[in-house]
Formats: sequence, C-alpha cells, structure tokens
Amino acid sequence: MRILLALLISCFACSTADAALPPEVRRQLTDLNRELRPVLGMLRQNKVDEAQAIIQKVETELAGLNIAEDEKDRSLSLLQSSIARAKAAIPVSFEQEVAPILKANCLGCHGNNQPRADLNMTTFANMKRGSKSGVLLLPRNPNRSLIMARIMTDNDQARMPKGAAKLSDDDISTIGRWIAGGAIFDGADENAAIGEAAKPKKPPIKVVMADGSETVSFKNDIAPWIVNVCSGCHTGRRVRGGYNLATFESLLEGGDTGSTIVPGAPDGSYIVDLVLRQDPLKMPAGNQVTIKRSQAKALEKWIKEGAHFDGTDPKAPIRSLVPTAAELEAAMLAAMSDSEFADRRKEQAETNWKRVAPREEATASTTDDLYVYGNVPQSRLDELASWGQEQVSALTEKYKLPAGEKPWRGRLIVFATKDRFDYEEFNTVLLNRSTPRGVSGHAVVSENFADAYVAMHDVGNADSADALNARQQLNSLLAQAFLGRSGADLPDWLSHGFGILESGATPTSPFMQALPKKAADAVSTLNSPASLFDNGTFGPSDAGSVGYLLTKFLVSRSGMAKLGQFVTALKASGNAARAIQTAYGQSAADLGRAFLQSSGR
Repeated sequence: MRILLALLISCFACSTADAALPPEVRRQLTDLNRELRPVLGMLRQNKVDEAQAIIQKVETELAGLNIAEDEKDRSLSLLQSSIARAKAAIPVSFEQEVAPILKANCLGCHGNNQPRADLNMTTFANMKRGSKSGVLLLPRNPNRSLIMARIMTDNDQARMPKGAAKLSDDDISTIGRWIAGGAIFDGADENAAIGEAAKPKKPPIKVVMADGSETVSFKNDIAPWIVNVCSGCHTGRRVRGGYNLATFESLLEGGDTGSTIVPGAPDGSYIVDLVLRQDPLKMPAGNQVTIKRSQAKALEKWIKEGAHFDGTDPKAPIRSLVPTAAELEAAMLAAMSDSEFADRRKEQAETNWKRVAPREEATASTTDDLYVYGNVPQSRLDELASWGQEQVSALTEKYKLPAGEKPWRGRLIVFATKDRFDYEEFNTVLLNRSTPRGVSGHAVVSENFADAYVAMHDVGNADSADALNARQQLNSLLAQAFLGRSGADLPDWLSHGFGILESGATPTSPFMQALPKKAADAVSTLNSPASLFDNGTFGPSDAGSVGYLLTKFLVSRSGMAKLGQFVTALKASGNAARAIQTAYGQSAADLGRAFLQSSGR
C-alpha cells in the first residue's frame, strides 16, 4: 500500500474521453443542422421572421433532446456553432432589444433632468447628437464607438452605467451587434421616447378565471400546442408581429394587429382567422409545424366560451402549464401498477436482447426482485438468479428501505451472456460506447425506474487477479444498481467502489491483492487531491480500484452513516465537492489529501 503514497508525490493531469451520443440522437442533430442551412439566405433576402422561426424551432427541438450541458459530441458542437452563427446574423432591433437596455441602465444619468456630460438619451434623435465627449456611436464600427468603450472598460471609474454593475455580456453583445449592423432605427419616430415609438399602448386586459362550466380547457387543450407550435416565433425578446405568447396575460394583450383574441367573440378574434379560416392558412409561419384542425376548432370554442383561464397565475409562463416529455413519462410510470411494471420489464428484456443479440436465444429465471435473462444454460441462469436474490436480500437487510418499498419497481433485469462479444454489444448498441478491457459488466437505473438493468458477461467461477469471478461481479453490479436506484448520476468511482465493497470478494483473493497496485498506477496521473472525487477523473478500468479504496477510506474514517449522508447530498446537488463539504465538513481538497496521506487505507 505504501507504493500508493510514493506515486502520488509527483502527479500530473489526466484526460478522459467522453462517451459519444446514441446514433439516433446524432442523426437528429444532423437533421437539425440541415434545417438551419436556409437561414443565412433568408436573412440576405430580409426574411427575418421566417429565419428566426427556423432558429427557434431548432433550439426548441434541441432542448427537447435533454443532452447534458457538458456533452462534447462533435455533432452537438457543429449544431451549436451553426445556431450561434445564425443568431449572430439576425439584425438587432433597436426598439425591441437595444432600447430596453438603454432605458433600464442609462436614463438615470442621461435623462431630461440635467443629463450628465450633456448626453441626453431619452430619444434616438438626442442620442445621435452625442455629447461634449463626442459622437456616441459610429454605425458599423462598434470598436470605435464611444458607447462601447464606456460600457466595456474594466475601469470602474470610467465605466457606464456609473456606480452600477457592469452590463451583462449578452447586453453588451446586443448593443455591439446593433452598431455593427448599421445602428438602424426601426421605430416610427426618432423624437419619441426610446422604446415606445413602435409600441402603441394597449388597453388593460381582464383575466377571467375558469368556473368549471367550460367544455374546453386552456391548460389541457390550448396551452400544449401554443408551447410546442407557436412559442418558437412568439416568445423571447423579438417576437413575431409583436405578439408575445410567453404568458396568459400577454396572450390576451394581442400583437401589432390589435384584437388577436376577443373573449366571447371568435369571429372578431384575428387568431381564429390565422389558424382556421384563411386559405391558405398563414400560421404557423413557413409550415415548419402544423396545428391540427381539431386544435384550431378547440381554440375557437374556447374563445366563444369566454377565453377563461384554468391555471393558477396568468403572469407565469404558459410553458409552466405544459408538462415536459420527462414529466409525462414520470406520471405514466407513477400510475402503473406493480404487475404492469413487471410486464414492462419483461418486454424491455426481450426488446433489448433482440437488439443486441438477435440470433441468440434467451431464457429467463425470475425471483422476487430480479428478472434474469440471457443465453447461458438454464441451470446457470437459475444459479445466477439464486445468488442475485441472496445479494439483494443482504443489501436490503443492511441498508434499510422505507416500509413496503422494493429496491426496484417491476424487478431489476439481469442480462447474462455466455460470450464477451454479446456483452460488448450491450455497450455498443444500447449505450453507443466501446467496452474497455477488464470491464465485463455495468448497471443502468434511470429516474422513476424507466430502465433498470445490469448486464454482465458470465466469466465463470475461477478467481483471477484481473477480474472478479461471476458471483462477485453479480454482487458488485447489484450493489451499484441498489446505490443508484434513485436514478441520480453518481460518480463512477463511488458506484464501482461501493460495488466492490459489497462484492463478497475476500481480502486474500487474487483480485483484491492486485487492487492497490492498480489504484496506485491510476492515481499517479492525478493533478489535484480534490479531483479524486470528480466523475471522469478515472477511466472505466480504473474507477473500481480507486473507488474501492476511496469508499473504504470514507467508511473507516467516518462510518457508513456519513457515507450515506454524502450520497444523499450528492444526489441532491450533483456536485461532489459541495456534497463532501455538507457531509464531512471539509473541502474536497482536504479530504483528498487525507486519503492520499493514508496511503489509501
């Protein structure tokens, strides 16, 4: 064990490769990138609204893919770059984008009441006159424009707005892009107060709450397609036609055309003409997506019944009324009975097996908590099932669950393959990743138990310095699935380390004897003690050896209860350093140093 400390004295940074996205997701990203291709041409033809509709549609669909923020897949990077270029090419509106920034941050000092430096910014005409310091802006040349110099400088004494926080990067970029595009004024009157020239005042609106007599529900029948079909063009800073559908109140306010919705009068409501009566229909613009006739008729009926609101807050985003795909799935799963969940798990086992090993026949063995499925002989399958249930019973006895709660809804699938190739196909086909040498099993448990399985290659019963035997491997994977039963993303070192801790491997086994040297080799490339706890610091082949020693250290130092607190905090925050501070009362760096100084004991 002393070799571990010796190798840590001169450690340096390591890198790990990110797993690629599934093929179907990458295809969707490529298709979305293809949809963006016409945008620059549209902008050259001054078809700004149409171009913006495409961009917002692509962004909405990208968000719906729920890709992790730190994902670095090349297909995603290309799409993000294309979106950024397309958005940068959209001309910036002075009235709708620049004026609100100036109005909120500049008029306190540069309004009508003794404007500082003789710079009056209450109207666009006054802005063009500049101040005693010179011209405020030079169209198409933000680098030489005084306003950009004043809002970008790091000198607190010279920076504007005076005595306030620096403008956000987004606001500075908006002003800069507007100047670079020619500093065009798109209002109706340069002498009107900034931000108001293009916005005629609208009469106050009255929101009538639903009383239960309605046959059409705004929340259930109207809001979903408004969010999914219309929000691309009609939310955000620059909304098409001045019609903002972000909230119920703004929906009733209407747009530039006036009476978009007249409660009780669908014939006088312009929105009904747009989605139901015009030939051809003009909305949605560009036919990017469609509104079903049944949806348009529901809108007409809803307006006829008074356009009542059955939500809770008309000022809240309409999107908050519409459950996401993940929320819908969670509700569907929560409503399923135990028997329905068990049937779902059997179907998942058969479906996934056909995907990874279509030419291999599989059989099943069922226990109280497991559905063991694979192409090993039936007698071996039954043996694995018996071992597995024994391990689950031990885990639930040692780590108590709430009364009446099972470890996994619908059982946990245990896929067992007789050949390594078939196991590797689980990684290749289902997870779109390669299988490192030395890895012969993994666990997957998603939120709400939508998926719950472990996959393993039956390596046999012989002990080895390179791998756990089949029973130990099964025990380890079941422990990992048990630890991750909430569906939270836990660091590999913790999952694998806990798995080995509960594997049943004895300290004298060849695998456990070889483990400290493997861990020492892995941590020799460490760049800081705190990074010990970061997910991805160690590759799949090393996460188990380091994770076991690290998990064992945490338990021996502070007990299993503290480890439980750490896991709970980690599930809540997703941040290892924060969870360590919460559970152990010290920084990740200090705890990491303590581990290294202990030589991993």
